[in-house]
Order: sequence, then C-alpha cells, then structure tokens
Amino acid sequence: MPPHSPVSVSCLQRACDHCRRKKARCDSIDSTCTRCRTAGHNCTFDIPPGKRGPKGKPRRRDIVNVQDDTSQRHYPIERASHSSSIASLRDPTVLDRCVLLADAIAHASSFATSLEPVIRECTDLFFSYIAPFNMSVHELTFRRLVNQAFETLPSGASLSASAFALITAVCAKVCFFLPSDLFALGNCLGETFLKASRSCLASYSDADLENPCADSITIRYLHSNCLHISARPKVAWYVFGEAVRLIMHMRLHDEYSYLSLPSVEAAMRRNAFWQVYIGDKSMGILRSMPITICDYAFDGGITAAYPSTDQNELVLGYNLGTQLWRSAADLLLQIRMAGKGQPSGPELSQPSLTPLDHRTLSELYVRFATCIDSLPAHLMPDSISISCDGSTTHNAFAVQIADLHVTYHCLKMHFTLALEKIGYFSYTGESVDMLVLRKTEVAESMVQLLQALPFWCLQVSGEPCVRERLPHNSLQPAKH
Repeated sequence: MPPHSPVSVSCLQRACDHCRRKKARCDSIDSTCTRCRTAGHNCTFDIPPGKRGPKGKPRRRDIVNVQDDTSQRHYPIERASHSSSIASLRDPTVLDRCVLLADAIAHASSFATSLEPVIRECTDLFFSYIAPFNMSVHELTFRRLVNQAFETLPSGASLSASAFALITAVCAKVCFFLPSDLFALGNCLGETFLKASRSCLASYSDADLENPCADSITIRYLHSNCLHISARPKVAWYVFGEAVRLIMHMRLHDEYSYLSLPSVEAAMRRNAFWQVYIGDKSMGILRSMPITICDYAFDGGITAAYPSTDQNELVLGYNLGTQLWRSAADLLLQIRMAGKGQPSGPELSQPSLTPLDHRTLSELYVRFATCIDSLPAHLMPDSISISCDGSTTHNAFAVQIADLHVTYHCLKMHFTLALEKIGYFSYTGESVDMLVLRKTEVAESMVQLLQALPFWCLQVSGEPCVRERLPHNSLQPAKH
C-alpha cells in the first residue's frame, strides 16, 4: 500500500469503525486491524471523527428551544412555592402571571381559596367602601374586565398587561385598607397583589409613559397608597410622583384636553386628576411636602371642571371633599408665604404679620372654615344610623361622611397650630387663654365626631384618616 494513502493515514490517526463501535483499542496494520482480520474483513473509516476535549454545557436558550410550548410554560409554575417570584420567568405572559398569582394566593392564605372568588370579592368591596373617595376606576369597565378574565379558558389569557396591573392594584388597595372584619384575607394577601401589580406595570412601563391613559395614573396612585400604608413612605412618594408627572404631561389641568376623548376615558381622566390633586394637597399639608399641583404652577391656572354629578349619587360628596382640600391648600400656601416674609432673630419674641397678610389669611380661613356649612342632609354625621351590615349605598355614604368630616376637623386643628406659629392670633391681641379655648373646642368636636361614627368607617378610610391627619398632641386640650 502506498505510504501516503488515505487509509494508512487514517489508521495512524484514529480507530476503525468496528473498533470504535466496540470502544476497543485498534492496531490497524496493512488496512486491517487484528479484530477485523479475525472477522475476515478490511477496516473501514466511514464514521466522522469526534472533537477532542470535554463536552461543553448546553446553553439555557438551547434547552428552552427543544422543549415544547407546554413544558416551557408550565414547568417552573408546577414547582413554584410561596417564595417564588415572577422573576423566575423571562418575559412572562399575563397567563403566566395569573398562574403564579393563583399559586401565591394558595400558599399565602391559610384558607382554601382560589384566585377568582378572591378577585370578585375584592371588586365588590372596592366599589362598596373605597370608590366613594376614590372614583378613578370605572365600575362597569372594571367588572367587564374581571368577567372577561375568568369566562375565557385558560383564565387570564384574554387580559392585557394593563388590565392585569389594574385588577391586582385594586385588590391590593382592598387588602391593605379594609379591616379584617370586612375582608379576613386582606392581611395575608395585600403584599401578594401589590407585588404582582408592580411587577406587571414594570414590564410595560416605558410604553405606558409614552402613551398614557386614565388607568396609567390610577394604577400608580393605588400603588402609592398601598406602599404608604405598608410603612414605605419614601417609595410611595416616588411612585406618587410618577402619577403627578403623568397628569402634567397629559395636561389634565386644562379643560381643553378632555374635549376629543371618549366619554368614559374623559370622565376617568378627570376623576384621576382630582384624585391626585387631593393626594398632592394631603402630602403638602400634613407631611410638609412641596405642593406641586396648584393654580400658580400652570399658565392660565387649573381650568378642569369637577366630575359631573351625573355619574352617580356619590360624586357630590366627592366634589365637596375636593373643594375642602382646595381651600385648605390655598390657606396653607398663604401661611407659608406669610411665614417666610417675617423677620427672624433671637431678639424677636413674637412673630409679626403685616396688615395685608392678616387680612388675606382671614379671608382664606373663613372660606376654608365654612366650606362644609351647606352640606346636604345625607352627608351629615347625624345621618349615620347603620352598621357595616347596612345597604351598599348607605355604607358608601357613611364612608364619605367619615372621610369628609374627619379630614375637616384634622385640617382645622392643623391650621390653628400653624396660624398660632406665625402670630395670626396675637396680631388681634387674642389672649393665650382664648387660644387654648379655641383648640379645646376643635378637639372636643373631633372627639364627639369619632364617638358618633361607626368604627369601621374610620378603618375603611385607612391609617392616614386619623393617625396621620391628626397633628401631634392635638387632643391634649380636650384631656385637660
């Protein structure tokens, strides 16, 4: 055989096909190894040679690609535990999120429950107890989304990401704000719903900021509420800031921005604007944060009209609450400006106001103090003669009454202390005893109100309704 024939080179480089199949040592000589010569045939080298070295680990995407669609989607879900996260899936679909949420609810609750009855109960509770002072969710549209989610198979497959984020945000609000007497599962499911909603919003946040709608504002506002009541005020403030910037970007302060919109979207944008407006005033007055949404912040001021009373019977009370916060904000801004204009120094024992400052403050205080003098009979505390087992309409009015009157009394005490600080009462020579009497009257009115209201009304309004809105030691005069 020629010394440079392919067969001889192959013999020197690798084993013949027969020895490779047997995984035996090959001693190929003169085109035939010992094993092939014994078997009576020549060596062949048709099997392609393999690569030397250790085999590399298959890449993750190669593993995913060889799986069928069913195993790719459900393998991690079947092994999910109550500590699993949506982050375990890359680019999860809304269906994936629904399955993970159902699994998380099953592990978080000690009760035997499933996703659909929990969401439907949260929906009913939201529109019974929370919608009276949070009207930026359209009830008919929302219930249609919930029905759509569970009437198609598999459940949740027909939902958009924004619909999933809104539904879970509403459920989170119910879980965090309603007392256990009204919703026993709230304590264990609030964080689950909030995480699901925030994770879903993050998946489409950039596109949502580019093309926002009313739900874009509402979802962020609900998130900020839940974060605040769960003792994360800094995160709540930044999330709330996104809602504020959205209404500025959408120019919702301008009535002209609503003209070309569909009726439902226009109504929900209007409600969302005034909802965020109230939140902005609450943080500015009670937490000394900057007031962002005010007439001075826009060319031409705020021209957006209040929500139409044609929506439902609760809009009137909602608008009165908005007017209360608006008059309170005007008074607060004037107090801040008057305080900054005063000279300061250790030699000044009492702050002094100018006659113009005092007159302006007096006008604004009278407007604030009288803004709920003409309330209709159904919004007065005396009209509450029901328990939490009353009708849905009566319960909704009871929630509005508690929110409106507790807010008014807390703001009144807050402004009494703020006006005292800048020398408003000393300007007219009011004695210290008269000032103490003034505080005592406000505090006693507040105590009487709290005694008259059903306790569940205060619980539904949430922690900010009493503890955060009430200035420190504001009830001390009543104790003495």
